Amino acid sequence: MTSIALIPDAVWDGRSQRPRAGEIVIVEGNRIAEVRKRSRLRAGIERVELPGCTLIPGLMDCHVHLCGWMVPGFLAAGVTTIRDVGNNAEWILEKREFAQKNPTRSPNILCCGPLLDGKSAHWPNMGRAHADKCEIEESVHSLCAAGIDQVKLYVNIDYDQMQGASAAGHENGRHVLAHLGRYSVQEAAAAGVNEIQHLTGCSAAWKQSDVKELDALCRDLKPFGMVMCPTLVVWDRIGRSCEPAFPFDRRLEWVHPDFVHAWTHYPNRFESPDNRLNLQRSVVEMKRCLARMQEKGITIIAGTDSPFPFLVPGFSVHDELALMVDAGLKPVEALRSSTSSAAKVLGIHRDRGRIKEGMRADMVAVEGDPTKDITAVSRIQKVIKGGNLLNLSALRARFRRLLKQPCEDPVGLDILGYVRKAQG
Repeated sequence: MTSIALIPDAVWDGRSQRPRAGEIVIVEGNRIAEVRKRSRLRAGIERVELPGCTLIPGLMDCHVHLCGWMVPGFLAAGVTTIRDVGNNAEWILEKREFAQKNPTRSPNILCCGPLLDGKSAHWPNMGRAHADKCEIEESVHSLCAAGIDQVKLYVNIDYDQMQGASAAGHENGRHVLAHLGRYSVQEAAAAGVNEIQHLTGCSAAWKQSDVKELDALCRDLKPFGMVMCPTLVVWDRIGRSCEPAFPFDRRLEWVHPDFVHAWTHYPNRFESPDNRLNLQRSVVEMKRCLARMQEKGITIIAGTDSPFPFLVPGFSVHDELALMVDAGLKPVEALRSSTSSAAKVLGIHRDRGRIKEGMRADMVAVEGDPTKDITAVSRIQKVIKGGNLLNLSALRARFRRLLKQPCEDPVGLDILGYVRKAQG
């Protein structure tokens, strides 16, 4: 079993307020064997010096719709675990199996299978339509039998379907999340939903609400233990889709050219500016709401909605954490939303999300102290996945090979098809 000693300036364990200086991490195989103060190492241990760096747990993106070409970019950005929240079930389960067998070639994948929708599926390849409550319950039971990790409900379901799907999910021991359409977050909580995406259904979050309204929302949610995956970054990008700087983002080198073209031709860029401006105003209010939720003890986890416009896979997690801090969260609170807090909601907290003895050795060395300056998460010096030191050049080469393949996976068919249809 290979042993390595990671020797940074400091280690942030995923929970503490500040990194601890002078600690080293001993990795044996794919596990963290020891976290201790720096001292003489026994013979036979490979030393990996990480000067100027803080070692943190691998980051997590809790809201992804995976395409095959996205995989290397996540690892390059230090995102070692993703949750796919809407995809063809057979396709994503195959990718999850590949990730389990090839830990250096993919982030860890958890998945929900398809977006469980109502009588019509908003996204035909990512989603699945259901005529009634019985049909959606059958979907949940069959997907759980197939091995999906969590259940995702989508915008067109009716209330009976939401109740039935939630009950079926809980019967199978699954966490239930939802992107709400016509229903409020309070109604979703009463129906059994455990987590809300994009702050949908939270009317107070989308308008200029006073503190009393925000506190009332938090009081409604707290007894249910409702989790929020706000994805501020997707609303920010869609609201600012005409931002001239986005097409010149150097990180677009990690995006398939077909998607870059789709993003620069996304329909809302050519619609009335009123919708974009209204969304820009709403993002400010969402930030205020999110800060209040954090203060009131609502669990917040980080997600992006990649690969929607200008959400570079993996790297958009850095942007989401920065927006959380801009909203008023402390950097360490934002970091937890993508590490230890995320791991707990994903049900993997006994294995990932911390730097401690016995945990899987998924870590990132970043230049600086991200608990002081959240932008340090983007200054990646080394990524460790399952105890393996990843090679950035190899990831780039793998990405270039994937670019030779057409975007014919389910998410690509839906997003690129949506843009082509809008273009006529």
